[in-house]
Amino acid sequence: MWILIAIAIILLLWTIREGYVDPERRVTRPSLDDATWRSKIDAAAPIGGNDAKYIEVLQKFYDTVYVPSETKPKDTEVEAFLNSPDSAAVSDKDALRSIIVSSFSIERTTTAAAREQKQVRFQPTAAINPKLAVDPLDRPEKPYTPEDPRFGELPEGIYAPVTPPDEPRNAGEWDDKSTSWTDAQFASVCPCAKNVT
Repeated sequence: MWILIAIAIILLLWTIREGYVDPERRVTRPSLDDATWRSKIDAAAPIGGNDAKYIEVLQKFYDTVYVPSETKPKDTEVEAFLNSPDSAAVSDKDALRSIIVSSFSIERTTTAAAREQKQVRFQPTAAINPKLAVDPLDRPEKPYTPEDPRFGELPEGIYAPVTPPDEPRNAGEWDDKSTSWTDAQFASVCPCAKNVT
C-alpha cells in the first residue's frame, strides 16, 4: 500500500513539474513606452541619438529576425540585418549591434579573440615608435663634466684641474638619528635611492 502511495506521489510530481523554457527567449518587443528599452538605448547609443529611430529598427529586427527564428539567431544574421535596408534609419551601426547583442539572445559563431580583433581600430606600427627612446634601466651614464671647466690662474685665484669622481661623494641616504617615525622622516629619501653627483 505504501508503495502505491509513493508511486502516486512520484507520478503527480512528474506531471506537475515545470517544463524548461529558455529564459533568454523571453524578450519583449521593443517599445518606446518601455523604460528598459530606452535605458538600453541610452547606455549604448551616442548622446543625442534619436530613441524613436532605434526603437523602430529594433522592432524590425524583432519582427523579421528574432521571432521567426526557432532557435537563437546567429551573429551572422545580426550582421546581415545591420547591412540590410531595414537598419538604414540608424547611422551608428556599432551602437545598434551592441544593443541587439546585449538585449536579444544571440548565438556567437566567432571566437572571442576574433571579435576582439574586429573591434581594434588602431594598430601601432614601428613608424610611430620613438627612434631615440632610451631604456631607463640600461642607459649609459654621461661622464661628469664640471660647469666651469677652466683651471689654472684665474682672476679669483689659482684653480687645480677638476677630476670627475668615480663614485658619488654623498650616497643620499637619510639618517635623522631616530628609530621611530618623525615628521621629517616622512619626506626623507629611502636608503635604496642613490644620489649621483
